[in-house]
Amino acid sequence: MAAETGAPARRVNINNFETNVWRYMRLSGLLIIPLLLGHLLILHLINSVFDVNYEWVIEYRWGLIGWRIYDAFLLWFAGLHGFLGVRCVIRDYVHDAQVRRVIMVVMAMVVIFLFLLGTVALIGAPFEPVEIPVVP
Repeated sequence: MAAETGAPARRVNINNFETNVWRYMRLSGLLIIPLLLGHLLILHLINSVFDVNYEWVIEYRWGLIGWRIYDAFLLWFAGLHGFLGVRCVIRDYVHDAQVRRVIMVVMAMVVIFLFLLGTVALIGAPFEPVEIPVVP
């Protein structure tokens, strides 16, 4: 039996951001698996990769808003999951605080640019194919 010292219990400081990142990585990993398998099934097994072109994506894939939402979830879950994973690797292997901060800022800017570009493509793409001019 341990003797009581009478000292008050120490409160452990918990970093809520890191805890939430840890939780997000586990949950998004579980959500990415069916999204990814569905994406592979639709684009590579059910439909021939030779049939997938601009017209097919606009008419059949993104013609319905549900597929755009599906692709948006895949973009955001997988993109943020990957960004946070690389962030952990950088925190583990880059020991200089200034270099780590520069890498993180540059990486965050690239990720934000890619998220914006992907979201604009999903939202801004037409629901019917547009004639693409052929340059002779």
